[in-house]
Amino acid sequence: MAARFTASEVCQALGLPTGEAVTDFSSVSTDTRDLQPGALFVALRGERFDGAEFVELAERLGAAGALVSGGSDHAEVAFPVFTVPDTTAALGDLARFHRRRCGARVVGVTGSSGKTTVKEMLAHAVGSEKRVHSSQGNLNNQVGLPLSILAAEEETDVWVLELGSSEPGEIERLTAIAEPDDAVITTVGPAHLEGLGDVTGVLEEKLDLIRGASTSGCAVVGELPEVLPARAREVRGDVVTAGLGPGSDFRPSDWHVGPEQARFRLAGVDYAVPVGGEHHLRDALIAAATATGLGVSPAGVARGLAGYRPVGLRGALIQVRKLTIVADCYNANPESFAAAIRYCSEGFPGRRLAAVAGSMLELGTAESTAHAEVAADLLRAGFTLVVALGAFQAAFQAMDLPEGVTVLYPSTVQAAAEELSERQQGDEVLLVKASRGMKLERVIDSLTGGDA
Repeated sequence: MAARFTASEVCQALGLPTGEAVTDFSSVSTDTRDLQPGALFVALRGERFDGAEFVELAERLGAAGALVSGGSDHAEVAFPVFTVPDTTAALGDLARFHRRRCGARVVGVTGSSGKTTVKEMLAHAVGSEKRVHSSQGNLNNQVGLPLSILAAEEETDVWVLELGSSEPGEIERLTAIAEPDDAVITTVGPAHLEGLGDVTGVLEEKLDLIRGASTSGCAVVGELPEVLPARAREVRGDVVTAGLGPGSDFRPSDWHVGPEQARFRLAGVDYAVPVGGEHHLRDALIAAATATGLGVSPAGVARGLAGYRPVGLRGALIQVRKLTIVADCYNANPESFAAAIRYCSEGFPGRRLAAVAGSMLELGTAESTAHAEVAADLLRAGFTLVVALGAFQAAFQAMDLPEGVTVLYPSTVQAAAEELSERQQGDEVLLVKASRGMKLERVIDSLTGGDA
């Protein structure tokens, strides 16, 4: 059951004087399209929209009240209307109130790459022995995180929440809402540079999660890049590093990575996660280290990881006759692209390699260099057919292509699907990767008939 509030609790959470309203709210909603009867409608305001325009509609749909920004006039509605300076901030205040009244242990997960995967792996690992709530999809910003919290049932034992950032100070704000007991940073790399400046800026932004988490909980970080564990230990001395290197605290004695499974052995216990690639092995180690820190038994962690499945189009393997599609088009930055390229080249030895490569967004002044480096990496790894979209077109057009390599430059995603179908042999390993805004799932739909 979603978070419920009385009118008095809403006022308490928002620092408003308690009025005469005695209404109960069965849930909190920011969208009239999925609003349930009895909900408190939060009218978010953005640069191009104002949810206050939908307050009357919310009342007709059965909402029991609304939360609006100052300056909005809703004299025509009969239900309670709470007025605040900023409804986005107020949504966070409601979420923090709900977090404080629940007895759950809260884990915050962030990182430049792999945070959604680690969040899901961790939820499976912890869920083997405890009642777990986790963020759905990648609801990890100043609207998504509060909605994830407000969707949590009070009876759950552990909440696993994803925190994202594209500008300085965002992790600090989200941490203030979630008030996590435990902190996890997967990795740090050149992502969201448009807002965060450089990798040092990304690192310091992510470390705000550890700074803001309770010191009574655990803090776990991945081992890459080396500056991450080193700097994290400067912030907090008891940070646990999970990885494959000899300096890692949580390190397997043996491991193996295949195209569809990653396995490792640690302290006499065998673990396996049904997804290939060394990057996924590292994700599994971070999740296992965190679950262990939360008191889950090794057997429970192993059982939970075995039940993990890729979420959406994040490294999912899709077989279409002899064609193997690596569907990894939900997120892209240079670090995650390098991991996907390595997975394809090492996980499928002897197979012909092809790629549909779409823009990595929000890289700022690093955009041109980053795309050129990934383009070169694709060629070094042996990809012989590349469909270049967005910023990758200029990157490849500036290169001298090796003999036997074909690069296509379609004008649209739909054209990319058509040209790929004409030029592929049908037995390749096909990497489909780009930032979410490129919408490359349409290429996958064209190859699978929409059945992926």
